[in-house]
Amino acid sequence: MLSHLSSYAFRNLKDIEWQPGPGCHLLLGPNGSGKSSLLEAVYLLATTRSFRTSQPADCVRHGEGEFRVQGEVDSGVRSRLEVGWVSGGRHRRLNDKAAPLVEHLRVLPVVAWTDADRDLLTGPPALRRRFVDQGIVAEKPATLEKLARYRQALSEKRILLVEKRPALGPWNEVLASAASEIMQLRCDYIERVSTEFADAVSLSGLSLPQVEIRYRPSISTEEVSEEVLLHTLESFERREREKGRPLVGPHLDDVEVLFDGRSIRRVGSAGERKVLGLLLAAARGGLLRAAERDPIYLLDDADTELDRGRLEAVFGVFLAARQVLVSSNRAEVWEMAGEAVRWRLDEGNLGPA
Repeated sequence: MLSHLSSYAFRNLKDIEWQPGPGCHLLLGPNGSGKSSLLEAVYLLATTRSFRTSQPADCVRHGEGEFRVQGEVDSGVRSRLEVGWVSGGRHRRLNDKAAPLVEHLRVLPVVAWTDADRDLLTGPPALRRRFVDQGIVAEKPATLEKLARYRQALSEKRILLVEKRPALGPWNEVLASAASEIMQLRCDYIERVSTEFADAVSLSGLSLPQVEIRYRPSISTEEVSEEVLLHTLESFERREREKGRPLVGPHLDDVEVLFDGRSIRRVGSAGERKVLGLLLAAARGGLLRAAERDPIYLLDDADTELDRGRLEAVFGVFLAARQVLVSSNRAEVWEMAGEAVRWRLDEGNLGPA
């Protein structure tokens, strides 16, 4: 749980000192008031990355040369996190010392649903791969190293193919080893998140068509072994040399979501897709709780595209969470959240509502 947050020169936020405490917190205010920026600051603190931009410099308040976000986390053991950027690069600290990224990621598990996730179900496969991989890393931060090993090997292979150089064999061997681990992790995660998703639907009380979540690896094989994957990679070598790029591997995997037996891309309203997305976030959080990594939930504009009945049903799934931060510009639709602590943001200033 996040017990204290401070920020300096972050986005349009005025410098803040905030002690959110447990339970649900509603961040209320008009568009552009700083609600999303506050959630982004929390997400950045937990993950070292923004959900809005890949460039940390974008988070610096106009006219400033750096930003800094600090927080205290109470998870049975008190920890202090810091993430910042100054000309020359990003920095992070754990308990006032430099620490490996994996150690940083262990401190504050976070599950976010933001505008960046709006197209998760209907957009390109990269969004769904990211959703799965983020869930895997949140459960077991050490798996970040396995994903990095695959990406590094893939990058080296791309260079060889573009430059039309020989000696793909050693990199295919590394890729096959890393790919087998990633595919097994993804397959296992999707099976477990599907179960948690069904539980979240049941808890919501919503009557939804049957939803099925399937892993669609680019390497279609019944046996996910290093030997089988290496053979597959080798069989694509001629075509990859012709195209000048890798044509098969986990970087091309997809996750298919079926809504009453049909692809969600073809059916389902914007409201139904929003419900499914929020329930998927709840499912991810359920897996983290099972792994004894109780997460903080960040739900940005959670009420958009939802009528009051659906909003109340979905919101009820998150009520048992230790800490939930929700942003909205429609205070009137949150009457059912009677015990939530209300905060007001106005031109970057944060205070009680």
